[in-house]
Amino acid sequence: MRLPWIDKRIELKRMMEKELDVMFGAQWQAMQREAQLAAEQAAHGVTVLGRANHAQTGFYTQAFFALSIGLERMGKLIFLADHAIRNGGTFPTDQNLRKIGHDLGSLINKCEEIGAGLSQNRDYMARPNDPIHQGIENVLSLFATTLRYYNLNHLAGADRGQQDPVTLWWEKVATPICDRHYSERQREKDETEAAAMEFMIGDISTVIHNAENGDPIRNVNSFFAQGRVTRVVQKYGRLYTMQIVRWLASIMFDLSHRGAYEQRIQALLGLHEPFTIFLNEDSYFRGRRTWSIYSL
Repeated sequence: MRLPWIDKRIELKRMMEKELDVMFGAQWQAMQREAQLAAEQAAHGVTVLGRANHAQTGFYTQAFFALSIGLERMGKLIFLADHAIRNGGTFPTDQNLRKIGHDLGSLINKCEEIGAGLSQNRDYMARPNDPIHQGIENVLSLFATTLRYYNLNHLAGADRGQQDPVTLWWEKVATPICDRHYSERQREKDETEAAAMEFMIGDISTVIHNAENGDPIRNVNSFFAQGRVTRVVQKYGRLYTMQIVRWLASIMFDLSHRGAYEQRIQALLGLHEPFTIFLNEDSYFRGRRTWSIYSL
């Protein structure tokens, strides 16, 4: 014979399960999956960006793919969340989403507008927007819209004067980074070491490489010198990119709190959680080379 209190517990459990099914239903799952996708693509992108060099240019392309996808998806999640908050929990239509397209620059501008209407006391409120950040956004936006097909288009004679995305990155991002962060003292030291390597093995070595900007590298001296420059670009390219990701993550945090706890939009509950790893200071960004939301 089953006691009455057991039946009550069973019924209560069933009621709770039904409420949880509603709370964590299809919309919530879709938001969470999209958030994890966006966050992990951003994390993978900055990880690979920190490994890219003139001898392994595939890392650049991997980074551009991951970062353009990650930042675009972060921006669209911000757009979705903001729309739901302003429209009683209703998300935009497919047509509204398609109007945004893959123009990362316009999408980030939209995120800046949304962020300006949120809490003015949150950490990392200001948009990172110096020339290096602008260069990153410009290259990734062009990559998302046209330059991801550059190599195929070039081979097929359909590039229409487009610039190689790696070369463009070196022009818009790497060169300004070196101008700012590659000290004359360090440059002289690196050039001395490269010259020493040329002296030791230059006569017995054949070098066939190209720098990121397309310039030929045909001797040991140039090979090692380019490697030293790349170290600076890897470190600070990752840092400046992470600053953009962090700013978008801060907007996501505010929207998630406002939507879930103030307006009870269940689909926005915990939207910020996959992006927690990005809310760290620059000193942490400079020291960490490998990123994943699944391996903290």
